Amino acid sequence: MADSIEERVERYILDGDDQDLQRLVKISRAAAEMTRTAFRRVGVQQGWHAIDCGCGPIGGLAVMAEVVGPAGRVVGVDFNTSAVEQARTVASALGLDNVEVFAADVNEVDPASLGGPFDLAYTRLFLMHQANPVQTLRRIAALLRPGGWLVAQEAVRFPPPRSHPDLDALGDYWAVLHDMLERAGLSATAVADLPQTARDAGFEVAGMSGHFMVHDPASGFELHAGTMAAARDRAIRSGVATEQRADDLVTRLRDAMSGDYTWVSSPFFLDLALRKPITA
Repeated sequence: MADSIEERVERYILDGDDQDLQRLVKISRAAAEMTRTAFRRVGVQQGWHAIDCGCGPIGGLAVMAEVVGPAGRVVGVDFNTSAVEQARTVASALGLDNVEVFAADVNEVDPASLGGPFDLAYTRLFLMHQANPVQTLRRIAALLRPGGWLVAQEAVRFPPPRSHPDLDALGDYWAVLHDMLERAGLSATAVADLPQTARDAGFEVAGMSGHFMVHDPASGFELHAGTMAAARDRAIRSGVATEQRADDLVTRLRDAMSGDYTWVSSPFFLDLALRKPITA
């Protein structure tokens, strides 16, 4: 019997040695069921053509390849050429034969160059980093066929990740990450505003929900600590954290992995099902 996507991702994690890549692959694995469930809600079919906007080194590519099947096609797009090379390596290692990855900016790319139009577009932790979300959503709409779907899963500023018992380092590190975004000129309410932003961009809001993902303490705190560690240098350069504060947050989050905690959550995700109108 062929290995499942989860089994192949787990094997990749165990075999790899690039720590930040492994962190991102672990996030992809942790979010797999959330992503799969969202695709079921919009009725994704075998044979669909799908695109992951801002896929990074893995994004939703593995789950998308699974749900569209061998007859379908999945395209990943990211402006970071290093991430694109990593994504190609990961896709090859996981045997995702129906996946292609392109180095391009979603805000500028010609849809025809990617083999569009697509039946489905997907974003995770992507729209929250866009300076002009309305413009970006319009560009994504241009990639879709009439009646095509965009599933957007983006993390809100409030509430922050939680744990039991409560660990204040979770809220502190989440504040640092969002302070960085605001320092870069991005809106603190960009994700909370997405339903109206999507309508302004011409999408129909067909469904909206929100939730935390809950993890065991070891894996959950590891993901948060790894995210803070990956953001450390940028946080210091941008002036939102000193070296001592950044390092202290990483230490506190890693120490919690072996503490007396029963669970830890992801950030709170706003989950949107957006549809491009069939007629203008």
